Amino acid sequence: MEILKIAHSIFDLFFPRRCLNCTSVITQENPLCINCAYQLPFTHWNLDKSNFAFDKLKILCKPTAAHSLLFFRHENPTQKLLHSLKYENHPEIGELLAEKLNPEILTQNYKGIIPIPIHPKKLKKRGYNQVLPYARTLSEKFEIPLIEEVLIRVQNNPSQVFKNREKRLNSIQNAFALTETPLDGHYILIDDVLTTGATISTCVNLIHSKFPKVKISVMTMACTI
Repeated sequence: MEILKIAHSIFDLFFPRRCLNCTSVITQENPLCINCAYQLPFTHWNLDKSNFAFDKLKILCKPTAAHSLLFFRHENPTQKLLHSLKYENHPEIGELLAEKLNPEILTQNYKGIIPIPIHPKKLKKRGYNQVLPYARTLSEKFEIPLIEEVLIRVQNNPSQVFKNREKRLNSIQNAFALTETPLDGHYILIDDVLTTGATISTCVNLIHSKFPKVKISVMTMACTI
């Protein structure tokens, strides 16, 4: 064990860990330095209907409630974190963000957590679904079943980053399909970022098309403003 600590010390000496946001040298396991972590723009929202995330979604679908952990702004720590989570093989970021969630938010009796899937080609290229670390950690932390077999991604759409809401809705309306998994009760749908609401609303509407009485609350790691 002592040899392992020495080896890590030597590695850190020549290849120091750096903050994902400002690139300053850090010693802790967290991906951000103390200063950048302090700057993370938490929303402090509840999982309810009284927030900007719900207002974005309610004109596109019928969520029961909505929540986002962080505000997403370009060139702020949230953007750097989620970019590293999605494209730079840092799934631990999703786990760390889930640990930041206020435990008082999830107090109802939820039947399961449903992560929004990615296409198999992206999964093969990326190695993991960036939503899963967040969803899995919440599942374990709050003892809510993780249900991955509800939605499947059937179209490998190109990046939606530079599209407006109308173009996103048109391009993604047939991107998902439902499996034969039966649903009954209240579920949490998880995605990484709520931007226009196109992806999330497509999934909510798809579920409601087959299970109109099912309640779907939406949670994301971040929400654009």
